Parts: sequence; structure tokens; C-alpha cells
Amino acid sequence: MYYYHMTTLNNLYSIAEQGLIPKNENNGKLIGEEKVKVFFSEGFEGAVALYVDFDIVFNKIKKGQMNTEDKSIKNRVLKSGNLSDFLGEGVYLRFDGTEIKNERNFENGCTDMTILPENLKVCILRKKHDNSVIIFSRFEIVKYMMAKVKPEQIKYYGTIYKGSPDFTEATNRIQEKVKKYYKDHKAEIAQYDNCDYILDFIDLKDFVDRFIG
Repeated sequence: MYYYHMTTLNNLYSIAEQGLIPKNENNGKLIGEEKVKVFFSEGFEGAVALYVDFDIVFNKIKKGQMNTEDKSIKNRVLKSGNLSDFLGEGVYLRFDGTEIKNERNFENGCTDMTILPENLKVCILRKKHDNSVIIFSRFEIVKYMMAKVKPEQIKYYGTIYKGSPDFTEATNRIQEKVKKYYKDHKAEIAQYDNCDYILDFIDLKDFVDRFIG
């Protein structure tokens, strides 16, 4: 199983030196995360479910339907036109989760472990028959993931703890949220249905040298 972690371009310099170390930054604070961990999603399904939740929370805060104790986050949300504006340009990092115990669930997974730079790859899209065309924007990567994952394929799983959700009920809630997002963003997702692009990966340090440095 591969794990996915999205981050801003500005963070790549330090990640290329130190790896992913336990933190709680703007992404986690947006959804009320309190733990200091390395956060990730399992597979396309987890990455899609988490992104949809980010979008829902962002819009609720924007419309005054949800409060956040972090005033700086609230102010940034109110000043941002949409979730993409709030998050800023960035990438998805992928790493092998075989030896990493997920302490939570498939969508909002976490660990105390540091993920070393040499184990991190940047997700990119290459256009078939033209390797010179490369896309690494996280917003395009997640659309590609959505084009490859049907809502019915997304099923909740994770650790069981006091107060953990019923897996069947959680699955139904997530699938309904994803279906609505897909419906509202149908045209954006459909551009990756035709398989003109393939998902590929570049070692993080190589990516920083080639595209950032």
C-alpha cells in the first residue's frame, strides 16, 4: 500500500533535507487536527476522501456554517476564493507504507515516524506520447485520482478505539460526500477519463533540483 501526503512547494526544500517529520500545519488545522504527527492518506481512495473533506470544511467556514478556534486559519479562509487559493500550489508525495503502522484510518492516517527524504517521491502526470509535458500540481493529481476511483470503491477502515465510527455508516457518509463532489466537479474530473496522461513518480531530491531549485 502506498501512502500520499500533500504539501506546498515551499515546504519541499526542508522535506528534501529532513524528510516528513511530525508536525501539525495549516492542512491539519483546517480540519481541527490537534495531534503532532506525520499525516497521510492510504491509496487513491484515502487521498480523494480527505480532499473532499477539506473542501467541505473550507466551504462551511467560508459560509459561516462552521467555526474554527484558530483565527488565522479563519481569516485565510475568508480571504481565499476557493480551497485551491487557501492551500496554495503544491504536490502529492508518495511513500511505501509497508513498514508504517497507521494509527488512525485510511483517510486521515498518521504516524510518529519520520519518513526519510530518500523514501519520498513526487507524483507527476506525463502526457502519453509526449514526455515533455509534465504536470505536478496537486490539484490536477487529485482530479486524476478521482477519475480512477469511483465513489463506491471508497470504504472506511482503520483502527478501532473508543468513539470510533461504525465502519458501514462511515462508508455511506463518505461515499455520499464524494458522489456530491464528483457531480459538482464533473467537467474537471472528466478531463482525465480518457487516459491521455499516466501517473509517474520522481525522487523528491531530483524533483527539487529540476523544478524548484
